[in-house]
Amino acid sequence: MAASVENLGAAWSTVTAGLLPCRGQAKKPPTDDVLKSAITVLDQHGVAFIIEEWFLESMQSDLRENIGPKFWNHFSAESNGPKQHGADGTLVTAFRELHASLSSYLPSVDVLERLRQEGAKQSLKDKVLLIFKALLFYDIPLKFHGVVKEFYSCAFKACEEELRKNEKTSPDEAGPEEEEEEEEESLTCGGCEQEKDRCSCTETLTLFHQLNTQLHSLGLLERVCGEAVTAIIHDRIQQHIQNTCQGEFESQFLHPLEKWLTSKVVSWLHLVFKGSPGQAGEREVSAKTQESLDRWQTRLLYFLYQTYGTLRISEMFDIIVEFPDSMSALEDLKVCLEKTDLRQALVSSLRSAIGRRLLQPGATTSDVLSQYILLVKSLRVLDPTGVLLELVGDRIRHYLRTRDDTVRKIVEGLTEDEGGSDLADELMKGDPITLEEGVEEEGDDPWAWTKWEPDPIDADPSKTSKSRRSPDIISLLISIYGSKELFIKEYQSVLCNRILSFNYDLTRELRNLELLKLRFGESQLGNCEVMLKDVQDSKRVNDLIKSENLMGVAVSGMIISAQYWPQLKETKLTLPPSVQQRFDSYTQAFQTVKASRTLNWLPQMGLVDLDIELKNRRLSVMVNPVVATIIMHFQDKERWTLDELSTAMQVPSSVLRRRITFWQNYGLIRENPPGTYVLLEEGADHHGDVMIDSDEETESATASSQEMREEEMQMFWVYVQGMLTNLDSLPLERIHSMLKMFAMRDNPIEITLQELKAFLDSKVRSQHLLLSGGKYKLPKNR
Repeated sequence: MAASVENLGAAWSTVTAGLLPCRGQAKKPPTDDVLKSAITVLDQHGVAFIIEEWFLESMQSDLRENIGPKFWNHFSAESNGPKQHGADGTLVTAFRELHASLSSYLPSVDVLERLRQEGAKQSLKDKVLLIFKALLFYDIPLKFHGVVKEFYSCAFKACEEELRKNEKTSPDEAGPEEEEEEEEESLTCGGCEQEKDRCSCTETLTLFHQLNTQLHSLGLLERVCGEAVTAIIHDRIQQHIQNTCQGEFESQFLHPLEKWLTSKVVSWLHLVFKGSPGQAGEREVSAKTQESLDRWQTRLLYFLYQTYGTLRISEMFDIIVEFPDSMSALEDLKVCLEKTDLRQALVSSLRSAIGRRLLQPGATTSDVLSQYILLVKSLRVLDPTGVLLELVGDRIRHYLRTRDDTVRKIVEGLTEDEGGSDLADELMKGDPITLEEGVEEEGDDPWAWTKWEPDPIDADPSKTSKSRRSPDIISLLISIYGSKELFIKEYQSVLCNRILSFNYDLTRELRNLELLKLRFGESQLGNCEVMLKDVQDSKRVNDLIKSENLMGVAVSGMIISAQYWPQLKETKLTLPPSVQQRFDSYTQAFQTVKASRTLNWLPQMGLVDLDIELKNRRLSVMVNPVVATIIMHFQDKERWTLDELSTAMQVPSSVLRRRITFWQNYGLIRENPPGTYVLLEEGADHHGDVMIDSDEETESATASSQEMREEEMQMFWVYVQGMLTNLDSLPLERIHSMLKMFAMRDNPIEITLQELKAFLDSKVRSQHLLLSGGKYKLPKNR
């Protein structure tokens, strides 16, 4: 029995010395034959099955007490300063020692692997590596990640510098002048940022390959460097995109960026995991590692799209401003939106930029409209479904609705010369989409169902896709107000002002009218057609009357059919007798030409071509009739007070004071003393023709919509006064219902409850009404 125990103890000592050489007491490990004999003895005593468990426990104890503390001591604050980390070999030394410690266990693992029974689910080597990683890296110091990132950052820069050197012309092929130029370019290495004669890039790359080989053999490559490599590559991608693409909208960058990612970044990633291709350092990787590399490359490509898309989204407002020159940037961004989830970021960023940079009181309505048109065109490139335009453009549409001159600016843009505005060009397009049609009916194309695509997930389900996909910009602008009648009235007003200010081209206006008929329909623009016909008829009548020779004075009239024209401003003006005589002669001539018809003159409208002769000068001017009448009165006497002139012309003093400044600025009239105006026969000499001043040009001949609405409200006021006279007091709702019953039944003019409340409240403020207990009534002393 004693001999048996001695044999068992000797066998266990032999196994310990053979499997744990770091702890064995023998001078050298036993041979394989001796080790096998010892294991056989243990097996005969029935204790061989505990060898593997004992081995793993002993290895874990060694890891916790010796290997682990020694490894982490390399990265402690006491043993290393911040400048000692990185590319100086500290990281490589630490993992070299770690690799040596683990390698001392690997022969024992092979021996125990052969003793294991077949059918084991996990190899002993995989189990050892798993325990090794679990115990060693369960608690990593914060400084370790910084050391790893610093090392791989230096290695990445060294690799880039090496690639740049390889891409340059070799010294044998370059001439001496080229070599001198390269030396003058930079004396500092772009990789290690040291002087070129002290460059350490080669040393860094050597350490880089050594470390990767050691980590690969330990199965720790992705575990140790994965996070650092990802962060470095992400930083490099962001930096490269920022330096290459920021502010450049006229070129496409996605394809060159993808090529750069594959040739520079991904190739470096392969260097990390596979080593240098075709060299001794190249490593074979498992199918699992290759699959991980493929996924990594896919994620990097996604990050590239995301980073580039984020940059373009931040510049989207400027991209829209520079459209169509920025078409390349839009096409790139479209690809990014298809491959990433940046749509919501685009909507939020662009809405914010529009509110901050465009929808401000200082921006003119024309600028807002121009930007909206560019927005429509740009977003149609990114999203033909129109969902992005719907999400972003609604803010501009709501804002335009609050501007008083939006309709007028749209109409003016539509009727400008071709090429003068985007709207005019849009109107000139062939085969336009009428407002009734909206978009082409899908039923017209039997194969339309094959092209159908669902709306994006962020589309508003309450709106139809057909309304979004209309390519017609004019229809989008008209839909801001939801009514084409408003635009037709405004077009009538714009056309009227052009005709009565004689600032029109009849051929262009006829062309515009025909184009607008295609959009709005012929019946809607019948009045405008009559207006242009009046212009043509007036020319014929003027030619006939001129042949009668009106006392040598050329008088041309614009004869309008009043019921077809917009409401004109009614202002009084008494003309000088000599001028009125010419008008009367024209009327008599007209009655001769047009039997049973006469003329009702509007003397305040039109243009007067004057030749003025003074002592030392002669002037030729074309002015408003009021301005012309002012200077003509100074033919009778040289001094007029403002009240005298106002009485003679039947024009308010406030209007006269503003109009007379034209002649003051021209040096013909001087105010002296205040309220009295004197003709200056002598003064500075002015040559050339003078057109109407800015005040005259901007004044409209037609009544504004506000003025017309005030007249309509006065009609309702008559009804309200009658109601309150008979019924004493009424609440707002009752007044509105009675107006609908009596005033609006046979009248196309309508008034909303909100408009009526605002109108009645204004009467309360002017003390024409009283409001008590929610009821309106007339004051007692009216």
